[in-house]
Order: sequence, then structure tokens, then C-alpha cells
Amino acid sequence: MSETRRSLGSLASDMNVGGPDALRRRAGPEMTPLDRHTRRVMERREEAWRPLNKYRVAAFVRMFLLCLVERENGHPSGVPHPGIVKMLHKALITRIIPFICRRLAYTMDPTFWIISLEDFEELNHYLAANLPRVHAADRWQEISFFFKEVVRQREEYKRMERERRERMREQVRRVLFR
Repeated sequence: MSETRRSLGSLASDMNVGGPDALRRRAGPEMTPLDRHTRRVMERREEAWRPLNKYRVAAFVRMFLLCLVERENGHPSGVPHPGIVKMLHKALITRIIPFICRRLAYTMDPTFWIISLEDFEELNHYLAANLPRVHAADRWQEISFFFKEVVRQREEYKRMERERRERMREQVRRVLFR
């Protein structure tokens, strides 16, 4: 054997001495399909050269929720890859939230909204639990105020509709049972 080479030895000892990741040096960390997709999008810089619109923001929010909120799509350990988390948080904070804030349409028609009410609620819970600074920032609070007003208006509309139906029933009863 050459003087510069050593014998391989036991791989079990390398595992014991080097830790559990010692044998995965060349393969890289384990990635889920969503993580690979996120990394490819960031490497191609898709978010930089493509202008945002309603559908791209909705797709990003869905991918964000799938990667970080819904844990069944994550790693077996339950912890998402730190690089993916950093990329998604940066894109959310620097591009998505300002875009949503600029494009808020103060209407009750959901077709004009950038994200749906359900996506907002999930994202709001995630931000409150994991990114309190972003949740407390002015831009997110403006978005949050808008959706809270939407919910309040819907409840008020339902209440008014129930009262109207009750008045109609009462009028029908008076006419029928005179």
C-alpha cells in the first residue's frame, strides 16, 4: 500500500466517531420534494425576474404553508431544513407581504383579494407563533386589520339576514293567523 493512503477501517467506527452525518458528506442533507422544489426556484431566481401577481402569491403562500405549517410534508424528524426556512422567510418578508399590502382591495368580493381568508388565517397563526416581529409589523397589521374587518362585516351581514328572515316569518304568521 502507498505511504499516503491509509486503510479504510470499519465504517461503524467512522459512524461512531464522526456522528450520524459522517457518512452523508457527499450526498448532502435529506430533502423532501417540497424542499427540492423551493431550492430550485431560489437557484433559478424565479422570484426575482418574474413579476408577482395574485396567482404567484397564492402559489407561494400555499408552498410556504405546505413546507412550514403542515408538518406531514416535512422531514421525518419534523424539523424543516434551516436553509429552506431562511429562504422562505426572506421571500415572505421582503416580497410577499409588501406586495399583499400594496394590492389590498377594500372590497367584500374575494375575487379581488390577493390571498384567501383561509390562507390568511393559517399564515397569521404561523407568524404569531414563529415570527412575532413580522406579525407585529405595520404591513402585516394592515393586512390583518383588513381581514378582521372582512370577518366582522360577514358576521354583521349574516346577523342582518337572520333578522330580516325573522321579520318576514313574523309578518307571514300575522297574516295567516289573524
